[in-house]
Amino acid sequence: MEKEKKKPAVFLDRDGVLTKEKSYVLSVKELEIFPYTAECIRQIHKKGYYAVVITNQSGIARGLFTEDELAEMNDRLIKETGVDAVYYCPHHPEGKVKEYRKKCSCRKPETGLLKAAARDLDIDMSESWMVGDRAGDILAGKKAGVKTILLESGYGLGGLEEEVTPDYILNDLRDVMEVLI
Repeated sequence: MEKEKKKPAVFLDRDGVLTKEKSYVLSVKELEIFPYTAECIRQIHKKGYYAVVITNQSGIARGLFTEDELAEMNDRLIKETGVDAVYYCPHHPEGKVKEYRKKCSCRKPETGLLKAAARDLDIDMSESWMVGDRAGDILAGKKAGVKTILLESGYGLGGLEEEVTPDYILNDLRDVMEVLI
């Protein structure tokens, strides 16, 4: 019997990629999904990829919202866009909430979330992509060995925390569809 081929993924940052960048989104009511996101996710699936959200959510560590409130946001994102899964990091080394105040391996630019998704979904990392709007997204993708796309739809190139060299720089998620094979 032939071994089933692994499926690649398009790893997607949330804010500035799938939703409007608002610094901290504190509730499900504030989550503003771009009007084109659901169609782009359909196209990602049609091209044979998983669509997996990889997002830092330090607002939890900072005491701005709870994991339950984030779960509501994640549920809405999955329901309205069709993404396959949402992986998030609630930690921050300077957080106010003690249980989340730490340096971890899941906060981008570290690769813990990508590795967890790859393991859980049996993802072919050699054919996968990381799409984000910040340097940390690109650095995480590079460290994980996937191709990277920096979008200008979030913070823009002027908002980068440090210089990075993504494989592509594109305007927004709609342009990613032209790059995916």
